[in-house]
Amino acid sequence: MKKTLLILTILALTITGTGCKKKQDDLEFRIALSRYFTAINKKDYRALASSMYLYDELLNRFGEEGASKIEFKKIIDKIFDEYKKEIQKGQLNFDPYGIKAAKIMGLGKGFYYLTVKFKINKDDGYIILKHSFSYDTYDYSIFPYNTELFFLGCPVGKVYKIIRGKIYKKNNRYYLKEIQTKWYFKRDLNNNWKIVKMEILKDTAKCQKSFRIKY
Repeated sequence: MKKTLLILTILALTITGTGCKKKQDDLEFRIALSRYFTAINKKDYRALASSMYLYDELLNRFGEEGASKIEFKKIIDKIFDEYKKEIQKGQLNFDPYGIKAAKIMGLGKGFYYLTVKFKINKDDGYIILKHSFSYDTYDYSIFPYNTELFFLGCPVGKVYKIIRGKIYKKNNRYYLKEIQTKWYFKRDLNNNWKIVKMEILKDTAKCQKSFRIKY
């Protein structure tokens, strides 16, 4: 009986120790990204500062909170101003923090993105996301006529300005169908994950012709 109990105990320890070891997941990164995307859409400077490692770098450079806040706000405002001008001109130059990407891709507004790959180290890591678009199939009736809509095109960075209710020729627009982005993270002194930078992985882009004539 004692021998049987010993065997069962060893077996149980083996199962709970190695066999049922919890697999690492990307939840920590996705939570950090969700907060970041929400902060971008609300243009919440405090939330952006708490989500971006940029602010920690500015604190180290200026050594005082007041000067860091001013410089941080300047950088964020410049990116938002560039975004507004660039989408009107039809060519988007993505910033290294992913702010413009989050705006044009609808991130933080319930748009779906899939985790392709991630790596979490002790103090840093990254996650690769896949974003899919179906501009021709969306229902745009919620927007008033003459509303300006902006769609990502091909090559990557091209932006189409579509006027709600206007008639267009089909087959002359190449919309972005799919692309991947890579987001780098670093822990701060409080052990929180913060965004360091973002990359658009242009070689993952897939495009499609537009067959829709009215939006």
